[in-house]
Amino acid sequence: MTSRGLVKWCLVISYFYGRFAGVINFEVDTKTGRTRVTRRATLCAAFSQCVMVGLLAFHLLNTQGLNSVKFTPKATHEYVFLVIAVFRLICVFLALVSRWCQRRRFVRLFNSFRRLYQSNPDIIRYCRRGLLCKFICATISETMQVVVVLSIMRDQLTIRSGLSVWFILSITAIINVIITQYFIAMAHIRGHYIFLNQELRSLMAETLSLVPDRSGVFVTRCCCLADRLDRIARAQSDLQALTERLSRTYQLQVLCLTITYYLNLVANVYMVYSLIKYKSLTDEWPKAAIVFGSVYIVFYYLDCWLNAFNVFYLMDAHNEMVKLLGLRTLSQPGLDPRLEAVLDNFLLNLARNPFKLWCFGLFEIHRNNSVLVGNSILTHSLLLIQYDVQHF
Repeated sequence: MTSRGLVKWCLVISYFYGRFAGVINFEVDTKTGRTRVTRRATLCAAFSQCVMVGLLAFHLLNTQGLNSVKFTPKATHEYVFLVIAVFRLICVFLALVSRWCQRRRFVRLFNSFRRLYQSNPDIIRYCRRGLLCKFICATISETMQVVVVLSIMRDQLTIRSGLSVWFILSITAIINVIITQYFIAMAHIRGHYIFLNQELRSLMAETLSLVPDRSGVFVTRCCCLADRLDRIARAQSDLQALTERLSRTYQLQVLCLTITYYLNLVANVYMVYSLIKYKSLTDEWPKAAIVFGSVYIVFYYLDCWLNAFNVFYLMDAHNEMVKLLGLRTLSQPGLDPRLEAVLDNFLLNLARNPFKLWCFGLFEIHRNNSVLVGNSILTHSLLLIQYDVQHF
């Protein structure tokens, strides 16, 4: 099987996994890519989500651990895990509600990406590595989570506890499906940017090699270059507009999942400390659970890294385009007026509409903010550890 075929199978599996989790509430023809809202898709998504709500009610009413805690935890790690569980539930339900409220918008957005792919199917080779890495990391991390839970509960696994585990893993599955969809969309846009940058690099090389002599050949070459540059400019404008539509459509889900990721990262740092301090928590764990848990943490952080840098690489591709257009200052004076006009308009549009990703206008997604988020995660983790040391 070729890498292109492998990527296609990964996308198909992700689609059916999303249908099973109840995140995708419309149908997609896997052969033609056409989307449609059907009664069957509506009932399947509604049934999956109703099952999850039922499992939540069952989990809350029958979990002995929750009844024993009675919302008065005795240690910091119990507070932390309780808060994270509540926030994860709130974020997941808000994300699912937005899926129903904006279903038609999601369908139109999917159709836009289908047309974008059909305009140049070979674009998949520019983003296949990222898609395969994402699929592998997400699959391994989710599988390791299942293995760890089952290995810990191997002697206590009953129908009741199995349903509770199913509910917890369903929440994780929904989060992973939403993140994977956003990742695929961003990777697709980045692949088109890379393709446009290759064309622009070739075009700018030809432009810099021009020797103005006002001959017919010179004017013809300039007109040909102007036409090619105009097509690149229109394609870039369409890509940026599509990116803005994607950000607006996913902004509630991105905000919810950002909060979830932030809390999970803080909790993971604190969890390592808790497992070292409260050794009784792992006394009855099999060694396999500790090994698989370590593998899960490694791939979980690797998955977070892929999600973040997928967006950063898209921004890098846009910045590279701006730098390539900046090479026009090295061209010889006396170019054809039409070519100069297209170059000026392209640069003016990029300057007037800078490529930025915002979430509800609250924060901008870029590398500098990621450093601040990393510092904040470390600070809050240390505060939790300090509080635990002082009070427990």
